[in-house]
Amino acid sequence: MKNSIKASVLIIMLLAACVFLSGCTTETPTATPTAEPTATAEPAGFTTLIPGVLSVATEAHYPPFENINTTTNDFEGFDIDLMNEIAKELGLEVQYTDHAFDTIITAVQAKKFDCAISAFTITGERQKMIDFTDWYYESKGQVISVKADDDSIKTAEDLVGKKVAVQLGTVGEMVTRNITGINQGDIQSYASMGEAFMALKKGEVVAVIGDHPVSYPYIKKYPGDYKFVDTPMSEVEYFGIVVNKDNPGLTAAINDAIAKIKADGRYDVMYDKWFAQ
Repeated sequence: MKNSIKASVLIIMLLAACVFLSGCTTETPTATPTAEPTATAEPAGFTTLIPGVLSVATEAHYPPFENINTTTNDFEGFDIDLMNEIAKELGLEVQYTDHAFDTIITAVQAKKFDCAISAFTITGERQKMIDFTDWYYESKGQVISVKADDDSIKTAEDLVGKKVAVQLGTVGEMVTRNITGINQGDIQSYASMGEAFMALKKGEVVAVIGDHPVSYPYIKKYPGDYKFVDTPMSEVEYFGIVVNKDNPGLTAAINDAIAKIKADGRYDVMYDKWFAQ
């Protein structure tokens, strides 16, 4: 009997110990692996040809919008300052390429560049091929520049039968080719406005037709050589940045950046820097 009682007590004690131990024991947690961070080169919504880099084409011989500094070899100008600020807003580095103006749009179409900035006038014909951002510059339009001592050219009609210089692929060239009665063979197309004005100085042409803000520096710097004809060639024009139609997210992102740059005063600072007269 005594042995039975001892055995019963022992069993009870063992059971109690099991209950106590089971109550204090916790399950070993299962380790959840930490997901590797996903590297994002650009903000969501658009892509660039080179991760983290905005590849930009420009015809860098069109001051004051774009030019190459002969001392530093750096790209400079109003368009360049603006694009640098846009790239900052997008969190991207910017890489410029000096490219022939008349082939820039097709190069963006072919996805050789993410976008292009080069004083491009927004036109319906161009919009069939690429997208434009919101306008960032309002131009007085196309103007006629002649030699300072030439009073024979008053209007576009006075150019009929005479040789005229334009920059290849520009709206200035389009407007000139549409002058009623003009001989298409008399229109001399040059790779840059600098070459066009040099042709005027040499007497190879009687006039240069181009954007007012691009022609103005030549008039201002060489008042004894050139002057404007009073009658403009076209109405006010608006410049936009060229983007491939397959990348609407980039167009939207640039539009947001332009709006911020205009709103916080940076645009006005750049404008005064390059266009203060």
